[in-house]
Amino acid sequence: MKKLLFVLGILVLGNLQYSIIFKNNNISDFFFLNQQNNKLLEDIKKITIKNTILENEIEDLSSSTHALENFARYNLGLVKKDETFVQVIKK
Repeated sequence: MKKLLFVLGILVLGNLQYSIIFKNNNISDFFFLNQQNNKLLEDIKKITIKNTILENEIEDLSSSTHALENFARYNLGLVKKDETFVQVIKK
């Protein structure tokens, strides 16, 4: 009886080891997916920071005519060739 239980235990353990190593969702898949998840989380952080910067820029452009003028002059090519744009900020 003990031999039979020992053999069954070895078979169950062997089956578990086989599935952990060779079948789908094995150990190497776990480490690969964990690494990919960490990379995606870093990408999400970078995109969130970029979105925050863009939201602040949108807020500045919508609330201030001076910011809109600066944006138009530099990003839309409205600064002439020999012109130097100087912004005076009042206290």
